[in-house]
Amino acid sequence: MEFKRKVSPSLLAADYGSLGDAAQTAESGGAASLHVDYMDGHYAPNLSFGFDLIPALQKRVKIPLVAHLMISNTEERLADFIKLKPDYIIIQEDTVGNPGVVLNTIRDAGIKNGFALKPDRPVSLFSELLHTIDFLLILGVFPGFGGQKFMKETLSKMREAHQYRLKHNLSYDIAVDGGVNMETAPEIIHTGANVLVAGTAIYGKPNIQQAIEDFLAL
Repeated sequence: MEFKRKVSPSLLAADYGSLGDAAQTAESGGAASLHVDYMDGHYAPNLSFGFDLIPALQKRVKIPLVAHLMISNTEERLADFIKLKPDYIIIQEDTVGNPGVVLNTIRDAGIKNGFALKPDRPVSLFSELLHTIDFLLILGVFPGFGGQKFMKETLSKMREAHQYRLKHNLSYDIAVDGGVNMETAPEIIHTGANVLVAGTAIYGKPNIQQAIEDFLAL
C-alpha cells in the first residue's frame, strides 16, 4: 500500500493579522490540508485560536481543515468542535478518559478522527486504537510553541506506526508535527510517515508556496 506524501501547513506560525490570506496561499501552493492548533493555556502553555476560526477558513479555502485539540477539557468541548464540522478532529489521547469512545463519537458525526502522541507517549500503548482512526499525529516536540528543536528519538515511533499499518493493512495517515523543516523532513519521510506538518518552516519563509513545493520535492 502506498501512502501519498502531503504537506499540512500549521497556521500557528502564520501572521494572525491575515490568516485567511495565509490559508489561501498555502492552498494555492499545493498544501493538502491546513493544521489548526487549539491550545488553552492549560494542557499546552500557550493560547491560540477561538471557535470562529474554522467557519472563517471554510469560507476561504476548500482543502481539509485539521482541528488539533491541545486542550485539557476535550470531552467537555468536543460537541462544540463537532458543530464546527472541520474535516478532521485530532485529540490528545491523555486528555480523555476513554479515547476509543471519543474517537468513535467523532467518526459517528461524519468527521475523520485521530489522536496525537506527545514525545514521551509510546505507540505500543495504543495499538488497538490504530484500527479505528484516520490520522495518527506524532509530535516531534512537546506541545506549546512553534520553532522548537525536533526530538530525534521520536523517529522510532514513526517507524513503528508505519510498520504496524503495513502489517495490518490499515490506511491511517501518519503525520509529524513539531520541528519539521528541510533538515529533519528527509529522516521523517524515511520512517514511512507521509504527512509533514510544518509551521515556521513554511510561514517563516519569504515565499510560502515555494516552501511547500520544496517539501513535496524531497
